[in-house]
Parts: sequence; structure tokens; C-alpha cells
Amino acid sequence: MSFYLTLAFILWTTVGCQSSPSTLVHNSKHNNLQLSIHGHRGSRGTHPENTIAALSEAANADITFLELDLTLSKEGIPVLSHEPVISADLCLDSNKKPLLKIIPVRSLTLKQIKSFDCGSVPNPQFPEQQSVPNSSIPTLEEVLVWLKQTQNNTVHLNIETKMIPAKQTLELPPKAFTGSVINLLKKYGMIERSVLQSFDFRTLRWAKTLAPHLRLSALFASPSDICTTTKNLGANIASPQFSWLTSDMVKECHALGIEVHPYTLNDETDWNRALQLGVDGIITDYPRKLKQYLLSKS
Repeated sequence: MSFYLTLAFILWTTVGCQSSPSTLVHNSKHNNLQLSIHGHRGSRGTHPENTIAALSEAANADITFLELDLTLSKEGIPVLSHEPVISADLCLDSNKKPLLKIIPVRSLTLKQIKSFDCGSVPNPQFPEQQSVPNSSIPTLEEVLVWLKQTQNNTVHLNIETKMIPAKQTLELPPKAFTGSVINLLKKYGMIERSVLQSFDFRTLRWAKTLAPHLRLSALFASPSDICTTTKNLGANIASPQFSWLTSDMVKECHALGIEVHPYTLNDETDWNRALQLGVDGIITDYPRKLKQYLLSKS
């Protein structure tokens, strides 16, 4: 081997090989198939939200996260609900009749909560949504048992604690709420496969104390100081509304070691822009469609 060939080989092995890991990391970050897909409320676009049917559809689409919302029953049991009240728009009473009054979930026992049918009434916002009659409101524990029975060892959970401090009659105790969720995740060995997210950062702070290894996601209702706030909370993910995002904001979060997973993106125009911005994950009501879109772009 000539001197110049030898020199070229040495440079390639020292410079090229040292730079390849960072290149691989960079490429994987922007590989469409590496993007995290969150099935919002399971698969709200196609199935009744926060039901086992919706979660099952999302899990079967081979996505990254099943996103779901929690509140507490009268006994303090975590149950799936996006609102602190039984939805009069989406649920029927035990006699299959429309609800005529506001009923806080917190005021009901688990048995009472189970009496509502939250799968028969289609959501008019989602024309493709199919009804699943007699779908009751599941508990978090039921979801964890179901997930174990599916033998799906890859899908993760993104669990939102629904906290409304401004509404005193619906207020939940942050430490007890967070603790009840974490105890169940520990019981079923799901700490490493879960993310806890919230607009109310009190639950995130308690989670940092109760389960230091649990990943945290900060949800934002306004666009100010998203990256630094997430970093200061010790959270791993920032979840802002998608319309606020800029490339500079994504770069700022990445520079702080924070992933960006915006909500809620439901069409190809938004999905394409999100890819161009370099986000790490997308929260969507149509997880199967997003998965197919990413496959078509890979």
C-alpha cells in the first residue's frame, strides 16, 4: 500500500468512523419511521374516545403510544375520561337515554361510572367514527390488564392527568392522583413503557419525586417559554399546540435535550409540515392513517 493510500485509510478510519455514529443518530431522528405516533384518546377519529375499542385500533396499527386521559372516581380509582364530567355529548345513561344534567366523574362510584354507555353515540366531529354500543368507561387498571393480555410488548402509554385547578368542585388532589397512577404502572411493570403528561405541572412534579425514572411530558396551553419550562420541570417531552411551532422552537428544545411532540395533527398537510420542522412525535386522532402516510414517505 502506498504512503498516500495508507494516509487516506488512516484518515477514513479515524475521522470517518468517529463521525458515523452522530450521522446515524441524526438520520434516525429524521427517519419518518422513527417518528413517535400517539393515538389520541386511542383512535378518536375512528372509534369512541378513551375506550378499549379505540385503544385496540391504535395498538393494532403498530404505533408508538396509546394516548389516554385520566380522572378519578369517588373512591379514587383512575378512570379514562377527557372531561371531569360524564360527557353529555358522547354518553348515555343506564337506560340508554341522553344525559340531562352535568355529572362530575369525581362524584360517582366506579359502579355508577360503569353504568354509562359511551360508545353508542357517534362523535359528529369525526364522520369516520364507528359506534361501539355498550362501551363503558374503562379504568386504568383494566387498560393495563387488557394490554398485558394482548401480549403487545412494544406499544407505550402516554397518560394524561386531567387537572382543573380553577374549578374547585372538580379539583383532584395532585399527589394522590399521581400516586394512584404510578402505583398501577409499577404493579404491571409499565413504568419504563409509559409517559405521564399534563397541563397541570403539579402532577409532573409529584411524579418526579414518586417515580424518578418515569418519563414526563409537559402539555402547553400557551406558546411562551415551552422549551425552558419543560427543561426546568425535568420533563423529557414538550407537547405544544402544533400551530405555535417554528423550526427555531424545535431547534431550541433539541439543544436542551427535549423532544417535541405537538398536538393534534389530523391531515397530511400538517403531517408534512411537522416532518419538515423536525418534530420527534405527532399526536393524532388517526394513528393508522398517519402510520400509512409515514410508510409511503419512507
